[in-house]
Amino acid sequence: MSWTDELAREVSGRVLTDEATREAVATDFGRIVVRRPQAVVCPASAEDVARVLKFAARHSLSVATRGGGHSQTGQSLSEHLVLDMASLCQLVRVEDGTVTVQAGIKWRTLVEHLAARRVSPPVLTNNLDVTVGGTLSMGGLGVASWRHGMQADTCLELEVVTGAGEIVRCSSGHNRDLFDAVRAGVGQFAVITEAVLKVRDHQPHFRSFYLLYDDLAALLADLKTLMTEGRFDALEAWCAPCPQGFKKLGGQRQAFAQWFYPLHATIETDAGPAPAAAEKLHGLQYYKHVHTEDGELPEFFTRLDPLFALWKRGGSWDYAHPWMECVLPWQTTALYVSQVLANLPPQALAGGHILLWPARGMAASAPLFMRPTGDFLMGFGILPAVPKPFLDEVLPRLHMASQAAILMGGKRYLSGWVDFDHAAWKAHYGERWADVVAAKNKFDPQGILNPGFVKYE
Repeated sequence: MSWTDELAREVSGRVLTDEATREAVATDFGRIVVRRPQAVVCPASAEDVARVLKFAARHSLSVATRGGGHSQTGQSLSEHLVLDMASLCQLVRVEDGTVTVQAGIKWRTLVEHLAARRVSPPVLTNNLDVTVGGTLSMGGLGVASWRHGMQADTCLELEVVTGAGEIVRCSSGHNRDLFDAVRAGVGQFAVITEAVLKVRDHQPHFRSFYLLYDDLAALLADLKTLMTEGRFDALEAWCAPCPQGFKKLGGQRQAFAQWFYPLHATIETDAGPAPAAAEKLHGLQYYKHVHTEDGELPEFFTRLDPLFALWKRGGSWDYAHPWMECVLPWQTTALYVSQVLANLPPQALAGGHILLWPARGMAASAPLFMRPTGDFLMGFGILPAVPKPFLDEVLPRLHMASQAAILMGGKRYLSGWVDFDHAAWKAHYGERWADVVAAKNKFDPQGILNPGFVKYE
């Protein structure tokens, strides 16, 4: 009897070994790393997850946890076992101010369940087709993070299964060391099976002001003002190229662009008159007020669905996605962004974009979400879609952008393409590195969970 047959007899959920299932989870959204597992387990319960991890430890098998598979450096891939957490996708209960869900539920499903109650999570990611467990493991950034922190910061309690196969409930008041390790812990210490999350009452409508800036310094000054005054509920910005033609760079003619900076500033509204532009935009230094958009709040939550649909129709969704995301100190943001954009060919963003996420440093509290110090921070992300033949050209450029961010005091956001050796991981966690190593040894002593991403030696 093979070990996959033996495992199938130990769990209540499904153990799948057919070619199609294994091939479907052999890569992730990054489409750079490929690892085909020998088996995919769809657990029926936390007890199933515990049985799988104990079995894996006995047989020296690696286990990857997979939700939406949105990772980009193979974090959700394994050559042995993949735990497909999408099978644990139930909304358990809704109480005053909280919702309890299984970890494999998608944020889209959760938002739809909560809509009738006119409540929602404080922070939502742009792509709602990712799972609660997945984004809690990474942090989970959104356009309201400047006010509420990450999704991991809105998590009140977790049920997890440690790498040793123990089912444990943890929170800020109970098993705090495990709670702090798992939130933004990139799946290294335990598998999240259930989460208790904050929810908040929201208004039924929204109004978004679409602003365009031609000066990065003006944008940064206005973002600082808007975060200080709290004029809006959501802030999202981009770097958008206007191609100008070709100029000589290093002896060769290369495409270049003039860069502009769209900003969408959104406020939730009730049934009364929506706030006027003169009131909300007073004193801002934008180049042009392009548009004002009104709608029902659920439309705002899904505002990027049409963009994703275009990427899918155009084929870029199926390209490689070596996204380089980082969090920068405010004081080095202008210099860093300007230098990166000056050396970025505008055609590199076909089927992708460059994001700016303004943030307040004190809004985030999960200890393993590494970020620069300071009250104001800037998230920056180069999010390209790259045809496989061009990866060898693109990856070194992104690696240089990553290193430059770190040299300027930034920290990487770890869901993207991360090419760290041991020294870089140690530097990333800094004074927290000893805590990371200790937590790994304590909660996953045989190192079976998502090995190879964080390099401990």
